[in-house]
Amino acid sequence: MDNHLLVRGGDVVDGTGAPPRRADVRVRDGRITDVADGLAPDGARVVDAEGAYVAPGLIESHTHYDAAMWWDPDCDPMPAHGCTTLVMANCGLGLAPLHADDRDTIVDLFAFIEDIPAEAFRLAVPWTWETYEEYRAVARGHGTAVNTVGFLPHQLLRTWVMGDAAWERPATDAEREQLCAVLDDALGAGALGLSTSVMDTDRDNRPVPSRQADDAEFAALVGVLARRGATLQYVPRIRQPEFLADIERVVELTGVAGVPLLVAGYQLEESVADARQELDAFLAPYWDAGVPLWVNYSVRPSHVNMHFERSIMWSGIPAWHELANASPVDQRTWLGDPTWRDRARREWDSCTYTLVPIRGPERLLLMGGAHSGESLADAMARTGAHPSDALAHWLLATDLTGYIRTSHRAIDDAAAVDVLRAPFTLSGASDAGAHVQMFSGAGDSTYLLAHLVRDVGSISVEEAVHALTAKQTRFFGIPNRGVLQPGAVGDLVVFALDELQLGDEVSRTDLPGNAWRYGRTPGGYRATIVAGEPTWLDGAATGARPGTMLERG
Repeated sequence: MDNHLLVRGGDVVDGTGAPPRRADVRVRDGRITDVADGLAPDGARVVDAEGAYVAPGLIESHTHYDAAMWWDPDCDPMPAHGCTTLVMANCGLGLAPLHADDRDTIVDLFAFIEDIPAEAFRLAVPWTWETYEEYRAVARGHGTAVNTVGFLPHQLLRTWVMGDAAWERPATDAEREQLCAVLDDALGAGALGLSTSVMDTDRDNRPVPSRQADDAEFAALVGVLARRGATLQYVPRIRQPEFLADIERVVELTGVAGVPLLVAGYQLEESVADARQELDAFLAPYWDAGVPLWVNYSVRPSHVNMHFERSIMWSGIPAWHELANASPVDQRTWLGDPTWRDRARREWDSCTYTLVPIRGPERLLLMGGAHSGESLADAMARTGAHPSDALAHWLLATDLTGYIRTSHRAIDDAAAVDVLRAPFTLSGASDAGAHVQMFSGAGDSTYLLAHLVRDVGSISVEEAVHALTAKQTRFFGIPNRGVLQPGAVGDLVVFALDELQLGDEVSRTDLPGNAWRYGRTPGGYRATIVAGEPTWLDGAATGARPGTMLERG
């Protein structure tokens, strides 16, 4: 029976934090009907969970599959890593609302910031909508292997109301009223809340529209969120001196209104322990007072592959930013031009912030050429050149085919456990679906389970599953998911800890327009099930696409 599934013989970890217990799980017509030991098959399709855990489907809290879901409804490799729901439209970026006349500008912005080939947007996204409500209606009719749910993006909201002026100035009183009305309509249509950023720039280093919003605009929008019981997702200037001030500016508004504020940029790498301790000290008074200031984090060790087809990474060094986003003809000309080289050296030395760790050249590995794999520091020592010149010489020597890989950044396991157990924290800030030519963000949940639960043994499986499921659905207000109990939707995952693996990052040429991306090999899950239908089973995608666009409950 296609609408009848029995997951048999496993240990149920129900998402509440309760210890595992032996039980079978029956799903009929997409809903869990029974959780008990010894259930009879009764004609059901049986999934064998012997020696494995059965848990609610895993949720990724920060992804950018907004466009990819249209050209890849299977959302590879997310089902292969136990994921059943993706939270999208983060960082103020998404696909609606969007006037047709503004489409090229917003697509280029999204593609640049999130490192996704713009041609893929243009070839595969249907663009049969303009309003947010129209977009959701089309998306709900587009079957996917995972569920999706998302915010109303601030960049698109401002552009929808203000046009080109959104990039230039604060909103007028009349425009603020319109912004609030559009936000209210989107929340009524199921949006999780509003996502925004004060960090990003476009390809020309122009601040994104949300950076033009003044306190009056933020206060008005927070008022709408408060009335609707919705959330603000926020990207401050991460790793910059303004980071804490940016958070303080907004939490003073959301805290008074009681609006949950989800802040990006909580870092668990061992190398940033001092910055993390400073952030913890800043958060402590708010947390002690019960202010809903949430931080979004990733437990997965990080690295970045920086290619020179285009890149957001160099924005703090204008000469290198322009070069990284120029044509190959211009790149070759500039790299050999003494005037450009001189400018690049000056701007490198005067740079106060860029995403590339230029002050740690030992962390920048030059992949390609005669000395492939050596660090920029090694190249400087070998040639006696300024770091900018050493990089330029190497890039020319590879005929622009080389790329930079940052060295592995280890996670502080003890800090990861502390933040997982803290009340106002949310895991899964994987950025999966974004930066597809820099890294694969898939695998956050897999790493948490395989490393912190199995290898280190610092947290229990029930703690980890709670953080990946019920804690997420409660925060976002996604009903009937996140807890494995009768009446809930049958989104499930089956895994044995000793079978899990983060997988390997691999290059795949499968984007529209024959562009390439980084993917990841499977995570070792026995089964991933959406609404009672397996999307991943016995090491392979099933081709089923029962997922839909959800809404805030």
